[in-house]
Amino acid sequence: MAGRERFVRLDRNERVVPFAKSEFAAMIATLRPEIFSAYPNPSPLIERLARQLQVPAEWIHPTNGSDAAIRKLFQTYVRPGDTVVLAEPTYAMYSIYAEIFAGRVDAVSYSADRVLHVDDMLTRLKKHPRVLALACPDQPTGAVLPLEVLRRLAQAASDHDALCVIDEAYFPFHSVTAVPLTEEFDNVAITRTFSKIGGLAGLRLGYVVAQPTVLRHLERVRGAHEVNAVAIQIGCYVLDHPEMGDAYMRDIEAGRQILAAAAAELGLGFPRCPANFQLLELPALDPKALVASLKDRGFLVKGGFSHRSVARCIRVTLAGPDVMELFAASLREICASAERV
Repeated sequence: MAGRERFVRLDRNERVVPFAKSEFAAMIATLRPEIFSAYPNPSPLIERLARQLQVPAEWIHPTNGSDAAIRKLFQTYVRPGDTVVLAEPTYAMYSIYAEIFAGRVDAVSYSADRVLHVDDMLTRLKKHPRVLALACPDQPTGAVLPLEVLRRLAQAASDHDALCVIDEAYFPFHSVTAVPLTEEFDNVAITRTFSKIGGLAGLRLGYVVAQPTVLRHLERVRGAHEVNAVAIQIGCYVLDHPEMGDAYMRDIEAGRQILAAAAAELGLGFPRCPANFQLLELPALDPKALVASLKDRGFLVKGGFSHRSVARCIRVTLAGPDVMELFAASLREICASAERV
């Protein structure tokens, strides 16, 4: 959207406040001239991820963000007429990629209170879909499936010859990971990104974790040098400096507490969202009107969802206390004068 730079951008779940000058300078200082003139070598990134995740290096496939990882998995596995089982609502590109590759979506709907009926999903898997795609945490609902539930779903997908894709874009805001399932099941692929905790949305860096039986298929649709050298180098820096992510998470959680206090004061629902975003439930306000009023005050947020689970909600990307104090003040002013519905 043109002119986004004029707003405080709390609508895309990206890092809201740029890196500190000292952090940015330290990252840029690692970019040697040959990085720009030589073809990329992802090996240093893969080696670091393998050590961190405690999996073989052959189980890691770097991509241009987790979105590219998901697209490649769908491109590899979905053929015309194949079924893709999803939750609804969820990350919008799942259904778009299913359509691009001529698949058919079979969606299991979240309840009004954002609970996914797992038995319904298990029933859908008995129909032999090609792919089961799950975001954990989900977006926009913020819902989380326990690891044991994910294991049941992975087993059912395996029993019916389906690939099980588990999207962990918001790890480690939700610290429980399904990566250990890749050791148990050769049909599980975990996708991750550096866009959220790493704050590198502009560099487009992510990866897939899966057994070689999955990654060998992905290699068939891999272009040459898909991940650029600058993204690889900065990704390595972020992995070498976990204190940066730790500080960012503390900042986000401090901002969440400020928003929680405002929500409690205003009578707004504040469901658990272990991610860098937060849902606000609006029992007596029109979400679309609130989105418009916040934009008038310089804040972009997401709202106007059609699904019953989030129809009365807005989704706010979280930032640190300085930003969230200003946002909470605007929210209070709007709610004080808003018409109730």
